Amino acid sequence: MPALEGKSVMRTAPLQGRRTTPATSAPAPAAGSSEAAYAGRTGDPSQASVLAWQGSAGNSAVVQRMGSGPHRHPPAGGRPAAGGGGTGTVQLARLSSGKIAFTNLNQKNEKYREKATRVLQLLSSHESIQQFLGGRKCEINIEQRTTETPADVVDRDEDGVTVTLAAYYFESYDIGYIAGMLAHEFAIHPMASKKPRLHEEEDGFKGLPFPVPGLEESRGGPRMMNSDDAKQPDHVLGAIPNSPRYEVYKSVTLDMANLLMQDVENKEPNATPKDVTDLLDCFLMDVASIAATNDDRLKGTPEKSGAMQVRKDIAAVYNRYKALLSAGLPEASPIKPFFPQDKTHWGVLKDFATIATRVAGGAMGAPSIDRGDDG
Repeated sequence: MPALEGKSVMRTAPLQGRRTTPATSAPAPAAGSSEAAYAGRTGDPSQASVLAWQGSAGNSAVVQRMGSGPHRHPPAGGRPAAGGGGTGTVQLARLSSGKIAFTNLNQKNEKYREKATRVLQLLSSHESIQQFLGGRKCEINIEQRTTETPADVVDRDEDGVTVTLAAYYFESYDIGYIAGMLAHEFAIHPMASKKPRLHEEEDGFKGLPFPVPGLEESRGGPRMMNSDDAKQPDHVLGAIPNSPRYEVYKSVTLDMANLLMQDVENKEPNATPKDVTDLLDCFLMDVASIAATNDDRLKGTPEKSGAMQVRKDIAAVYNRYKALLSAGLPEASPIKPFFPQDKTHWGVLKDFATIATRVAGGAMGAPSIDRGDDG
């Protein structure tokens, strides 16, 4: 394992075949906060969906309406060697694993440094993400944003890949949800789009109505989703079972789940089966909310006519996708015992409320960002 440059996150010599870099879970909601009050009514909101209410409407609209394990390499970061250029602030903020790096991380905060370390390890160990990167640099920028999606991934061809990660999301969500959100952004968009012949294969799915899993027997006939009517056609094309884009997304997610499971089996610091459950919950809530609303997820907001029925629909679709995903795994799959529980419409409401309160908190500050002399 390579030694860390400048600032080590290991206190002991690394053991062969095991990572020794610690990671940490997201903080619990502050006492007296709106999120803590919500938790008192409905349970721990840490079981939140990653992508339940993002998309083109923006997270600010949500707030207004709601009122491979043993062979991983530990990241190298900290200050580069003399002559490397750049200011001391920029050097300190950079934490990297190979060519994947956080560019503006506040490393003075141990919990953010440890969480970023784990993100880097997952991305560096994920075979299909590494194949997509193809040796190119991948820079992760943390940004204080509340009106855009929690993350986006931009493929700049020979200039590499840029990931923008919302500070509130990185700070308040546990590693399983962060991994799931990144799986969405990598897989549904640039990775699928670069798959050879995908666009030819996808022609048979574009602009056609497909039954929504779990709503085939709805009153008035089967519910349909159609990419032509979606705010982001890629989202619907990535939610149609057996479609090329869905298969890419599912594969990336399951590979990520297996990496998290390997962390648990290898007894990596802070790794728990809940990480796997959170990742799967993220994926299932994402595809369910896309399919049930044809990617118009704000239909589930409380003041909308029929919002409760929309949330019931999302829960039914979630549970059908869950059954399909589980049935496709071998019985001996190590992740199979850690699927999340069936979703209820109350669980959907809780997921929506959680992301709304966390977005609102993100507007107050972004302590995970290194701001140099201004931070």
